[in-house]
Amino acid sequence: MATLHVFGKKRQNINKQFKLNMKQLHVTLLYESLCPDTRNFMHQLGPVYKEFQDYIDILLVPFGKAQSERNGAIFHCQHGPAECKGNRLQGCVINSTANQAAQVQFVVCQMLAPDYSRIDQCANEAGLLTDVVQCLSSETGTKLQLQAELVTKKYSPSFIPTIVYNGVFDQQLQDHSLRDFRGTVCYLLRQRNLLPSSSTICQ
Repeated sequence: MATLHVFGKKRQNINKQFKLNMKQLHVTLLYESLCPDTRNFMHQLGPVYKEFQDYIDILLVPFGKAQSERNGAIFHCQHGPAECKGNRLQGCVINSTANQAAQVQFVVCQMLAPDYSRIDQCANEAGLLTDVVQCLSSETGTKLQLQAELVTKKYSPSFIPTIVYNGVFDQQLQDHSLRDFRGTVCYLLRQRNLLPSSSTICQ
């Protein structure tokens, strides 16, 4: 239970930062671990986040079109049991750090890997030391997936991945993001005056 308490506290702190830090563009990514369209989007997410990390606050939510039964006793995933394992695995690693750059680096690495055999390599490359096995087999892993389900259901995504900006889903921004994530981020940063006048990042 101590682990869950720490998680809850960490999530509260992250949520507080999410609400208070209005100088960044808030991005929520709803995805699932074996989704081909999500995998394609990772080719954009990696370099765009690296370039714009000072301007982006990102929340990674590995659940997608999965469903839970009996308060997490069973999960059903769009691409089968292996995807449920992958969602749980990614939720555990993401929760192990508040460092968003490390979260993104791990998720991109793992999503572009052929299977889960590279989990340790991806975690090491992102500078993460985490007891994934313990989390996967414990109540913590279940609680993380149930929380991911709550966030996902808030937006009722019809397509995975779904990209949400500042907590509001917009179909036009979604469509543009899948084609040109960088261009969409630049458009929103300019629209919300989130870039300093001296910045040339979007020129």
